Amino acid sequence: MINKAEEKEFKKPKLHRFWNFLIYGSSIAIGVFLVYLYSAYVFINK
Repeated sequence: MINKAEEKEFKKPKLHRFWNFLIYGSSIAIGVFLVYLYSAYVFINK
């Protein structure tokens, strides 16, 4: 059984969620930008 004190240790703090959102959001944004850049490069040199 897990008591209330142990349950609080397993819950992620809000700051952790913020950093996860920041890291994954920026990674996805950079990935989309690179795909756009590559497609523009292919279109220009066609």
